Amino acid sequence: MTTLSDIAKVAGVSSAVVSRIVNDDKTLRVSEETRQRVLKAVEELDYAPNIAARTLRSAKSGLIAMVVHDVTNPVYAEIMRGAQTAAGDNNRALLLFDASATEQSASRLVDIIGGSGIDGMIIQSAGGIPERVLARAARQKVPTVLLQADLDAEAHLICLPDEGASEIATNHLIELGHRQIGCLSTARDMTFSRRRLDGWKKAMAAAGIDHGAGQIVYCSSDMESGRTGCAQLLDANPELTAVVCFNVMAAVGAMKEIWSRNLDIPGDISVVAIHDVSFAEFLKAPLTTVAMPLFELGKRAVEIAIDGTRPKGTSTIDNAEPELIMRASTAGPKTAR
Repeated sequence: MTTLSDIAKVAGVSSAVVSRIVNDDKTLRVSEETRQRVLKAVEELDYAPNIAARTLRSAKSGLIAMVVHDVTNPVYAEIMRGAQTAAGDNNRALLLFDASATEQSASRLVDIIGGSGIDGMIIQSAGGIPERVLARAARQKVPTVLLQADLDAEAHLICLPDEGASEIATNHLIELGHRQIGCLSTARDMTFSRRRLDGWKKAMAAAGIDHGAGQIVYCSSDMESGRTGCAQLLDANPELTAVVCFNVMAAVGAMKEIWSRNLDIPGDISVVAIHDVSFAEFLKAPLTTVAMPLFELGKRAVEIAIDGTRPKGTSTIDNAEPELIMRASTAGPKTAR
């Protein structure tokens, strides 16, 4: 196995210099030529750092635990991509846990936290996190970052521009001429659901459109829940000409329910969803969406977890705006054509 001494001999420098370059010591003063010579030797000798030894020396594992609600959900892929990018940029690695998986997975995470096996923890979950996981993280003083959902923990919460996204989606339908607009919300009482509902209500009020509680249905962020939620929404409001879905996966289920009733999209009902996914444009009716800065969310979360100094509180991703992506699932209502 290649050692720092082996690299030092090839590069013509001391082992200490090699160590500081490998560990990206910003205070080291060496010429760029020397740095490149060392890095070339590292590559040629296929050097791999001894993570266990580094951990013992620094009391840092170099690992960030990331807990997501459902690893199969494509919405989370972009969040994880951003997190992985930030982890790589900071010489960290991600440990991925599925909050919807077995109790054994949660027990393993508790053990890892207790053994000082992680430097930080990121939780993207609409509930489902055992309280003992959060309690152990708090006792061990593990920097914890929450994404979107406030779990009443000693952690920093990062939010997306949810209100603005739902306002954009609703205004798009209003500008097309719709007045009967239903709302297929995400889970009731979640932080992001409340903000998105505020945006929908704000856009409706600004356009002078009255709405009743029956025009709002809450459901989980999956296709089957979206289908049943849409059925409830249409049964209560047969006059609807458009639906704003607060989650793209629920929107796919909603579209299936609309088609099952021999209704056309967008001929009879227009559909717009929050979050954009790669398959949205390949649906039977390519889905109009509002893309959110998910990559930035994952990246910011890792940076805050690594920094470890951010106090409990809330911040919003404000360096990237939601973007309306118009496709064929939205058009003006029949009466306006």
